[in-house]
Amino acid sequence: MKQCWKFRIIFLTFLTLISLHANANTEIKVVRVYDGDSILARIEDNIFRIRLIGIDCFEGTEGIRAKTQARKFKLTEDEVIEKGNLAGEILKKELENKKVYFEFKGIDKYNRALGIIRVNNENINEKMLKTGYCSVY
Repeated sequence: MKQCWKFRIIFLTFLTLISLHANANTEIKVVRVYDGDSILARIEDNIFRIRLIGIDCFEGTEGIRAKTQARKFKLTEDEVIEKGNLAGEILKKELENKKVYFEFKGIDKYNRALGIIRVNNENINEKMLKTGYCSVY
């Protein structure tokens, strides 16, 4: 298991270097949409969790984070969860059956790749902000 994480960190470092030098987008295959701001993606033969950088969507499940968002935005926890689920559905529709590209920006403290998702040269991170179910992070 430790070898797998070492390989992922090396691979993510490699992606960082490619992005910095080529400013290129890497084509990815979306495996799963977790919510409005995170996905599971395949890059070649490797699967990575990706967090859309610069946005924070409402939570789609109960928990401390949903309660915090409810207080912050003066909503009920159920309203937060409903908005979070809608954000996930919107992201899924944006990415389903399309060529998706990932611009790598770094790694967060949870070892997720951070970056910008693009479809047809459109910045999906920015598009998700416009839904009203996400805020700037």
